[in-house]
Amino acid sequence: MTRVSALKVRVFGTCRLRFRYQYVDKLRARLRPADTAGSLVHRVLCDFFTKVPPAERSEETLVRLFEEGWAALSAGYHRIPGVEVHREASLRQLANFARCFDLSAKPLMAEPYFQEEVAPSVTLFGRLDRIDEEADGTLHVIDYKGGGRPEEIDSQQLLIYALLAERTLKREVSNVSFWYLDDGTKWTTDFGAGDGQRTLDAVLATVREMEGVTAFPPSIGGHCAGCPYLHACEVRDEIAARRRREGW
Repeated sequence: MTRVSALKVRVFGTCRLRFRYQYVDKLRARLRPADTAGSLVHRVLCDFFTKVPPAERSEETLVRLFEEGWAALSAGYHRIPGVEVHREASLRQLANFARCFDLSAKPLMAEPYFQEEVAPSVTLFGRLDRIDEEADGTLHVIDYKGGGRPEEIDSQQLLIYALLAERTLKREVSNVSFWYLDDGTKWTTDFGAGDGQRTLDAVLATVREMEGVTAFPPSIGGHCAGCPYLHACEVRDEIAARRRREGW
């Protein structure tokens, strides 16, 4: 049985060397302080919409939930130099969320985990940030992003999530969105007839390529800066030199 997620597909397409470290060698990831802060923001948004009654939702409540979670982080995390910068950035994201998005919304699901056999011996799995129900009864898949909106949008992750939601819930997905927490903007596109099958075909083609891969060359670029396997990367000196030259 092959298990595949949107992350696994993205890693395979971005850097084969990271794919080897993560999924073949199964090295231990080394997360950055920003990753921990980002995970806390996502947990706060999940708790906010699932545990706080609509009448009690406010920016102040978001801040309180975050500060409680921040205080509960290990003492080792709080001793990391510069970690306060991530606290301040997270609070700005939550303030933007309160100003730009509907705090009284009633998501159908927040952080549901799905796994579904989408082809013989192929299981697709993942945890989605949020699913809303549209007025016509169709579903809207939403993914929170910690940064600002990029110039070019890669919708592959959202399409895979929509496929997974449709297959698991046996309901139609009509829209998929990225919600950007740094600037409070949205990017939305339709998920229409045929998109599910096209996405499935692309996933299965990637799975076949994964199963036959024998070479794992590095792909050096801006994505390397946040790679959780940079500490073990065999080309990290070249990456460091490129970062200095190109400023990413």
